[in-house]
Amino acid sequence: MEKKYLEATGSWLQENAGIQLPSAFSLEDLERALAAQIEMLVERDFQQFVLLLYQVDVSERKVKDILASQNYPEVYRSIARLIIDRQTEKIISRETYRQPPDPQASEEEKW
Repeated sequence: MEKKYLEATGSWLQENAGIQLPSAFSLEDLERALAAQIEMLVERDFQQFVLLLYQVDVSERKVKDILASQNYPEVYRSIARLIIDRQTEKIISRETYRQPPDPQASEEEKW
């Protein structure tokens, strides 16, 4: 994973999932921190866990497959990786399809 996407994903997850990361982190660091947060959410605030899955737009089918096929603690790492991958996909997609503003457009047309 490219560093800029890793940093953008980590930043989003810090803001929206409540994880703490050092200023320099690896994919494994991100996965480990998110897995710990997911475990805490599942045990203490399941609604927040579901909300996070909804915000990231993770496939319900993929989560169910992981839950059905894996055991503790691997299940949390797998879900964390699923969330990281999906959030990274969204960041890449937005970057790819972002259109620059039309300099000829009037203020009214920009809305």
